[in-house]
Amino acid sequence: MSAGTAFLFFSSATTFFNTYFQLIDDLDRALQFCITQESNISLDQVTNYDEVKAEIKAALELMRDNPKRTDNSLIYHLDVAAMYPNTMLSNRFQPDSMVDESVCAVCDYNRPRKTCDRRLDWVWRGEFFPAHRDEFNMIKHALNQESFPPKRPGGPQRRFPDLTAAEQTALLHKRLGDYSRKVYKKTKDTKVETRESIVCQRENPFYVDTIRRFRDRRYEYKGLLKTWKKNLDTFTNEGRSIAEIDEAKKMTVVYDSLQLAHKCILNSFYGYVMRKGARWHSMEMAGITCLTGATIIQRARALVEQIGRPLELDTDGIWCMLPGVFSENFKFKRKSGKLIGFSYPCTMLNHLVYDKFTNHQYHASTQKLEHTSSTVRISFSSNLMGRIKP
Repeated sequence: MSAGTAFLFFSSATTFFNTYFQLIDDLDRALQFCITQESNISLDQVTNYDEVKAEIKAALELMRDNPKRTDNSLIYHLDVAAMYPNTMLSNRFQPDSMVDESVCAVCDYNRPRKTCDRRLDWVWRGEFFPAHRDEFNMIKHALNQESFPPKRPGGPQRRFPDLTAAEQTALLHKRLGDYSRKVYKKTKDTKVETRESIVCQRENPFYVDTIRRFRDRRYEYKGLLKTWKKNLDTFTNEGRSIAEIDEAKKMTVVYDSLQLAHKCILNSFYGYVMRKGARWHSMEMAGITCLTGATIIQRARALVEQIGRPLELDTDGIWCMLPGVFSENFKFKRKSGKLIGFSYPCTMLNHLVYDKFTNHQYHASTQKLEHTSSTVRISFSSNLMGRIKP
């Protein structure tokens, strides 16, 4: 619905685009990132690097020299694949990994130039009554002078100290709310502050391993879903038997249901730790995960605003409109004859994510040997949703 609304709005107006000059300067780094990091091959294996670079550079220079565009627009949905699970995996986020200086001080690995303490920011938001401490004491003193109904019919009146903790809290909240509404004309104040927490990179990764298994299993089910969808189309086009077509339909529903169930569970791994009653409650972990995801989307929006128009943002992606001359899909040729296809809009964003959000302190153990590495699993994928004529 959001894309359709944007389509109707912009289809009746001339759209102007501003270019982003930094893209030309970063073009080499972005393309090399695509080859060496995303495709995991060496640069000397590519035979048409200069041709692809020249084609993209020509399109970017055209937008730079003619910033006001009236050509056909492209509607893109740039989505981060499994953003929050991959954010937790990249940074080894888990509740028992959130430590403070006192824990690090007594750790056996606390030594100069240690790299196992990854320090990240998160945003704390608190709501409180505007009444001050002396006003709170005044209200509490007034409650101590009052009598309250008995716990059971026919029983003696109760004083405030005789009430249960839940009853005392409820009464204090009610009186403080009424007092604040009358005196301050509001019932709450809000405070937002940025805090820093330490993520231990050496902690036993039981939580991270669980997330990884669920994520990989979902990828497996999504692969089987694609296979059975192709089978269903093939069986239908070839006029196969009703039993074969019916089986393909059932398997499509089964694997679609399984991948959706795993998606819901994966997205609950960080939301669960926000609940105070959770066994592994960690507001710090939830806060860092949310802030990291929000920062990625905000940076993507800032970049898109300089070359196109953002249409709508959600928690893990962005709908945007790019000029028709903007570079889309390209293919690198390898010496072996194989082709490497990539989407330049995704590459420019993934390069940004790689530069800013790579965890260079990632610790992993293999065959009882520990090593430190760099890892980033957060990446965009793009879908061209349509074209708009000026």
